Amino acid sequence: MQTAFDLIVRTPLGGVRSLEVSASDAVSARAKAAQDGLQVLGCTPRGKAAVSAARAFSRRGGQALDIATFSHELASLLAAGLSVMEALRTLATKESVEARRTMLLDVVRAISEGQPLSAALDSQPGRFPPLLVATVSASEQTGDLSTSLLRYAEHQQSIKALRDKVTGAAIYPMLLLAVGCVVVLFLLGVVVPKFAVLIESTHRELPWTSQMLMSWGRLVAGHAGAVGAVVLAGAVTMFMVVRQALRTGGQARWIEAVPLIGPTVRKFRHTQLYRTTGMLVKGGIAAPRALQLAANLLGEDDRGRLARAVTLVQEGRSLSSALQDAQLADPVASSMLAVAERTGALAEILERIASFHEGRLQRSVELTSRLFEPLLMIVIGLVIGAIVVLMYLPIFDLASSLQ
Repeated sequence: MQTAFDLIVRTPLGGVRSLEVSASDAVSARAKAAQDGLQVLGCTPRGKAAVSAARAFSRRGGQALDIATFSHELASLLAAGLSVMEALRTLATKESVEARRTMLLDVVRAISEGQPLSAALDSQPGRFPPLLVATVSASEQTGDLSTSLLRYAEHQQSIKALRDKVTGAAIYPMLLLAVGCVVVLFLLGVVVPKFAVLIESTHRELPWTSQMLMSWGRLVAGHAGAVGAVVLAGAVTMFMVVRQALRTGGQARWIEAVPLIGPTVRKFRHTQLYRTTGMLVKGGIAAPRALQLAANLLGEDDRGRLARAVTLVQEGRSLSSALQDAQLADPVASSMLAVAERTGALAEILERIASFHEGRLQRSVELTSRLFEPLLMIVIGLVIGAIVVLMYLPIFDLASSLQ
């Protein structure tokens, strides 16, 4: 079966460009490009094949490598003077999980057959990220493999630290929301039905708001199984939605539409985009191709905008104006990119933009959590308070009649 591959190639004149090649596997795609006199710097499957493979591998017992740790350890061994094959054999020896040890030995076997490290990693579909493969491929041309691997490991650690900060800020609101939902479900599913049966025996005229609550109580009391099934189905659906959002890295379109949370998520994605692109450019990959490799870090709408921006750059537009027109660069980032275009220090400027965005993101996360937590507490308090008040109104009415 033919598969489309995105290749980064160096032309005989020294230029770097990207092209699409259809082949049965990555080795055949590289061979086709080499027949045309092109030097292949990177080769990745087009579309979501690599992502699907990665997820499938992760589901097989969660035995995927920690890529950041792997890159750092490999870089350290190479810097100590070991060859690539010796370093990989050393890492395979220390692995306690058989699947990971076998995977590393497969990479060693591919290298012993004459393949470069990038092609050997690429021959393990879905197990090594395209960003790592592209970084290794570019470093093979410059001879600074250990430096590039260390840079990639530091990049992954910085992204993980930023993700942990955002996740940590969301833990307390989620716990608060979960506890509030449990309390509301307990009141509506246990307390209100028993109270409704008790009040119904008095045959008193109730306010319409209390009548609605009592009607709900009678419904639950008379059809407890059906209502319980509906609530359980809703809880399972919510769990699946959250699980899917976590699996896709929070890239669902609806997340960006959530007030307070959506803008923060978009800032986080833009920070990842700039930092990853800067890392790839520093490794020798052309800016348009680096942006394409980092596109999966963005949401669906921003991926479309980025594709248009890359097209504009390939047509001759400046990177700063293309990203600004695509709404992927604010005035500060656009001005800094314009400076990079004049000085040639694009990788350093992209890192500075990422640091600038990270600072703004941290302030945004703090502000969002400070606003969201009390707002959530107020909403939950109002809901619980309204249920309690509506339950007590019939009691007050009954007490006044007895007096």
